[in-house]
Amino acid sequence: MKIDFPLGGSLTIVINSEKDWDVLAMMAQDISSQANLAESLGGLMVGDSGWKEYVVPDLKEGFNQQSNYVATVINNARSQEQGTIHIEKENAELWYGAVNQARLALEARYNLSEIEDIEGATDKLYEVYCRDGFYHIILCALLEYIMSET
Repeated sequence: MKIDFPLGGSLTIVINSEKDWDVLAMMAQDISSQANLAESLGGLMVGDSGWKEYVVPDLKEGFNQQSNYVATVINNARSQEQGTIHIEKENAELWYGAVNQARLALEARYNLSEIEDIEGATDKLYEVYCRDGFYHIILCALLEYIMSET
């Protein structure tokens, strides 16, 4: 898989193999593994802020919109054997939100920030660690090349 930055402020993910598609498809699974992300973010609030009543429903709706959009784009591109996925400026926030959800879900489930040395990790943990790194690269690319104002 390769990330390309064509002129015009977009990002292109070039898929080179079926394994690349599998990695992209895992994003939706990673997101769904943290079903209560909106509620869990409320743990950062102090006191009775009305988080669950006022904020959680809107967050859930936004999170669902992001993850459904990205999953649909990936599934459609894969089924049409496109070989690339283009992320344009107008859809960058949806992608950023979905990829960030995937990273947050992996962190919540595996405590990746606590890992100091990946050597000797199980195959599953190593795979998760690599996916987290890939998601991080996409987030950075979105911020630097598409979402920044400069």
